[in-house]
Amino acid sequence: MFNSSIIDYQFPWNKQGKEVIRNINNHYRSGKTNLGEDFFTPCLKHCHQYRRAVGYFSSSALLSWNNAIAHLILDDVMVKLIISPELSEEDKKTLSIATDEKERKKLKQIIADQVVRDALNNDSFEMRQKLLAWMIANDRLILKFAFPQNLEQMGLFHKKIGIFDFPWGDAIAFTGSANESFNGHNLNYESIDVYRSWLTADQERIDIKIEEFEEAWLGKATGLKTLSLSQQTIKFIKDYAPNHNPLYSNTNKSHQFKKISQTVEKDQRWQHQEEAVKKFLNVHHGVLEMATGTGKTRTSIKILTKLDDEQKIDSIIISTDGNDLLDQWSQEILGWAIQREQRFRVFKHYKNNHELEKFINNHHKAVIIISRQNLSKLLNQIEDDEKQRMIIIHDEVHGLGSPENCKNLQGKHQNFGYRLGLSATPEREYDQEGTQFIFEEIGEVFFQFGLKEAIERGILCELNYIPLRYQLTDGDKQRREQVYKQKAAREKEGNPMTKEEIWTALSKVYKLAEKKPEVFAYFVDSNPDILKSTIIFVEEKWYGDQLLNTIHKHTHRYRTYYSGEDPSYLKQFAQGEIDCLIACHRISQGIDIKRLKNVIIFSSARAKLETIQRIGRCLRTDTENPNKQATIIDFVVESEEQKDRLSADEERYLWLTELSQTRRINSDVY
Repeated sequence: MFNSSIIDYQFPWNKQGKEVIRNINNHYRSGKTNLGEDFFTPCLKHCHQYRRAVGYFSSSALLSWNNAIAHLILDDVMVKLIISPELSEEDKKTLSIATDEKERKKLKQIIADQVVRDALNNDSFEMRQKLLAWMIANDRLILKFAFPQNLEQMGLFHKKIGIFDFPWGDAIAFTGSANESFNGHNLNYESIDVYRSWLTADQERIDIKIEEFEEAWLGKATGLKTLSLSQQTIKFIKDYAPNHNPLYSNTNKSHQFKKISQTVEKDQRWQHQEEAVKKFLNVHHGVLEMATGTGKTRTSIKILTKLDDEQKIDSIIISTDGNDLLDQWSQEILGWAIQREQRFRVFKHYKNNHELEKFINNHHKAVIIISRQNLSKLLNQIEDDEKQRMIIIHDEVHGLGSPENCKNLQGKHQNFGYRLGLSATPEREYDQEGTQFIFEEIGEVFFQFGLKEAIERGILCELNYIPLRYQLTDGDKQRREQVYKQKAAREKEGNPMTKEEIWTALSKVYKLAEKKPEVFAYFVDSNPDILKSTIIFVEEKWYGDQLLNTIHKHTHRYRTYYSGEDPSYLKQFAQGEIDCLIACHRISQGIDIKRLKNVIIFSSARAKLETIQRIGRCLRTDTENPNKQATIIDFVVESEEQKDRLSADEERYLWLTELSQTRRINSDVY
């Protein structure tokens, strides 16, 4: 049954959890809120029992349970589901005409069992199927199937209620349109009404929902029969299910929780990671400069493993900017932490997570994932002598050098026993002071592994580079002239523009150049396939909107992905349901979409960092397309008298041209 060796990693209920639940609203509706993030996740994360009667359940719901899955599995949480199997017309007809009650029950049992078997045999979703099987086999999830007595008159079971029970005595009941699936939690237009036990007016409704559920669960609901899985299917599930929790096992192939396999360890393509680990253990502090997709996170986890094995650290702080990156780190570290001989507790302090005080009060064998904007609050409350047995990791360490961080974090890192910065390009363009701050706080670059080396080793795929030449219009030149006038006026006022201000203003002229959409349209008319599996980066929304007519001529499978747009578009793109995304800056950093093949850059930055991050997105190798070759399309202004921008464009042109000539080298060479 349940593997008792896992359950010593505890998520005990606490005052903060109670406060989170007490802030649950009485109604949630798609568009105004995210049902998965705002309601289901916090309730799943803090409950000790979840009872759900629903018309439809999919194993994709495990994706919605993702942020709470450790709690569901590692704590003594019981999930009870009453669901309706999706019946074919043939099944409905067979059940309706069967006259013998025993025969009807036998048919229902076959259908119920087949629903689970089909789910577990779907190779397209291997990880969640194994997790579903493990939960059922270890009594973490109990399924029952509901069949109305008269299918012709009543149709299928479509009750949609749920009850969360919490260890401090509270309960929440809800009813509404949402099914128990990823789409039901996150994508569909749904609404639910919520009843909370601490409100006297809601208690009667909660009691009614509990009574409805329990009657159905015990098979006492009028006009409804419920069936459990047969013993044969339970045995099938136990045979199918992994012996250990697949979320944290060595065979886990999920990106979020995978442990580095021995096969990968022996793969010579990745030997740079071992070299980086060895160098860091010698220097104890510094910046790891590695190209996007070459394993900065994996290398960091190897460093943590070594330091923990040698009992050199008690606590870990991981900080970066952006909720997506923080979520990725939380998922990676949770899998690592639970596998340790002495398990680490994992705390989070960003977005809706507020666990700073928990870490401060007891940070022995603990990790905290914290946003950089909150980092000073943490570092100000940790004594210098305590930092000696800590490691602090800054992902995307170039962000550490912002003026605000320079002010708030000056001198806060020096007493850490270990300091590690991660970045593809740690130096800050136009900002020597910020760059120097990074190196003073974290240390100099101690290891480099770039795009060229990664392509040669086959870690990243080869690329084609297509520079599209364009000319500035009179309007562009007038806007550029305004920048120089502003520069002269500021100098006259005694308040000269900084180099960064000048280049930023000039860069915007070229990023919004009037001729680029015309050049793009001409190119796409001759090369329409370039819009398949493609992200187009533009500077501003209005500029991107100019491209839509051109794109629409060749495909209707496109979406804009600006700030505030539907986040499901990124998921649909990753799944191949959308061919092309038109985006601003928000997905330059932090995404991993292996099927992405082409990047078209209208808003080329002078800073190399942004270009590396953008092209790195499509250089990821794809196991489903081993011969993948990426294409980078860039815009380069025609030579003219203005040498400022010419230099930036030509430098990028020469760099990307050289990179496009890099070829994979036979692994025997290294």
